[in-house]
Amino acid sequence: FRSVHASNPLPRELGRWSSALRPALDEPGLLSLPLIAAMAPPRKPGKGSSVRLAICLVTTLLIGAIAYWNIRFVYERKQAAERVAVAYEQEKAVAQEERTLRRAQIDDGHGRRRGGEVDVDASDTGANDTPSLGAAQTTPTALPVAAAVGAAGIGTGLSAAGQAKRDAALVEQKRMADAAKAAFCGPLRPFHTLLTAQSTTYQNWQARIMHFHFQKQKAIAGACGEMGGFSRLVAHGTGEPDGLEGEMPSIFVTEYTPADLARFKHFAVMNRPYSVVQMLASPELMAGIVEDYISIAETDHMMMRPLPNLASFSEPAAYNFGYMHSHPGTQRIISQITPLVNWKQCQPIGPSPAILHINVLRKLTPKWNEYSIALKLNDDADKMFGWVLEMWGYSIAAAELGIVHKVLTDFQTEPGAQSRMSVDYVNQYYIHHYTYGSEYRLDGSPQGVNQIGEWSLDKRHYGGAYPPRDLEPPPVGANAAACWLVQAWNEGIDADPDWPASNAFGTIGWRRECSNEAKMRAHPVASLLLGSKWSWAGIVPGLEFESWCAVKTPWSAGKWGLQTQSRTCDAQCVQHSFWLEFSGALHSLTLSSDGRALDSTRIGDGEKVALVRQ
Repeated sequence: FRSVHASNPLPRELGRWSSALRPALDEPGLLSLPLIAAMAPPRKPGKGSSVRLAICLVTTLLIGAIAYWNIRFVYERKQAAERVAVAYEQEKAVAQEERTLRRAQIDDGHGRRRGGEVDVDASDTGANDTPSLGAAQTTPTALPVAAAVGAAGIGTGLSAAGQAKRDAALVEQKRMADAAKAAFCGPLRPFHTLLTAQSTTYQNWQARIMHFHFQKQKAIAGACGEMGGFSRLVAHGTGEPDGLEGEMPSIFVTEYTPADLARFKHFAVMNRPYSVVQMLASPELMAGIVEDYISIAETDHMMMRPLPNLASFSEPAAYNFGYMHSHPGTQRIISQITPLVNWKQCQPIGPSPAILHINVLRKLTPKWNEYSIALKLNDDADKMFGWVLEMWGYSIAAAELGIVHKVLTDFQTEPGAQSRMSVDYVNQYYIHHYTYGSEYRLDGSPQGVNQIGEWSLDKRHYGGAYPPRDLEPPPVGANAAACWLVQAWNEGIDADPDWPASNAFGTIGWRRECSNEAKMRAHPVASLLLGSKWSWAGIVPGLEFESWCAVKTPWSAGKWGLQTQSRTCDAQCVQHSFWLEFSGALHSLTLSSDGRALDSTRIGDGEKVALVRQ
């Protein structure tokens, strides 16, 4: 026994470990038990002694293993905490260095800075002459600047209005920091929400509702929230205001011309990367953005709960789009755009929703814009990627630059009538993206795939007019998402005293089904129209009612049918009018008392047209 004890180093090692184990174990004295047993005076050899020795050694090994893993756990946890602290200090140091550089730079009014960091003419709007803002030319134009900089933008290259905007943003940033400190929230990483948009009726009403819910959730977040400033980035004409800048902070940039959009097959989403390129190239446009992080949002994003900063200095955060997953078949297209990217590198992400550091955005944006253009001008790519093509431009650009995103499934949700959503879904996601319509029958069952419902809440109904106030609630049986969304629309609309009046349907009346022949023959107006021909605003030939459902027009084939009672058509209206649809527009038509004229009112904008029987 003594011989075994003398040649075995384990008891001696345990003796040295016991002091190191005290932070890890509540009862470090437990380690002494096998050690004491091993060092006890020897007894007479026998079977019992051998068993006790075996038990002692096995116990020693087990406790040694437990001690090892406890020490390793404590050590790794300590190392992880140190790494987080170091990363945080590094991020603070980089931000501080950029702030110092920002204070020192002087702009000559055309985007060119002393020291050669950037040489970009912000007035250049050529589609293929994208301003170069690559990694080697990254500049800290969007980072905070000391409030002590001279009044009226002296030393910053900003106009008086730009300097006032920056000063106001810095005051708000300081207010948030002071409030967080007073509430013992710890260090915050506020981000600036950038709502990319175009100045159209369709996107303006969405932007107004989105901005309302942004403000609501920012207020709910309170002192510990990281939702900082807000800017609507608007592609509008040559960059002139559109009238909504008094309601929400807005940045206006040049939009693509009709000729440019014709090259892009009228895919207006191409304005998004082009808008960001212009904004980043102009200190004047960036004057109100003082946060280190940017959250890119869309007009049809509805905030459901306060959004924290989900990104880090080196790792952006983005949503996991189920319809964006790359596969070997996409390699052929990717290789035509860049030989540097393998399909496995492309993440299922787009530029929105996404949160990223301003320097990452500067590095990524030029190639995002360049590759979006290249994909759109490539017929094979256009056919494969369709309406998500610009999102693929972002994903491919990120893959080439080695920018790996944190891909999140709870960033947003995109439910439709077929989705199974619990009542608590608003606490599971941050954003409700209403890209799909909610289509239901009035009995509460889903209408069906790619069909307009008897109850319908779809943003596409309101391309030419604002949604009306007090939208009708969904039928009993609709999912929680439809119930929440219509309430959220109504809440945003009701909070806006300047919300325009609308001639559009609410949520009932959009479904257009051809009525059967018996009903059409029994209708006092429809029964008089079969086979008749009418001029349209003096245009001949105009309309011809070819059958009980089909209408021939100079522009496209159409259809017609009996009205459904709704907020815009009461019971009397149903008996004396009918609906007409062609070229994507819906009209309500009423026959004159002598049967010689039809009055058409377009649903939405209320445009009226006179028709005369031929």
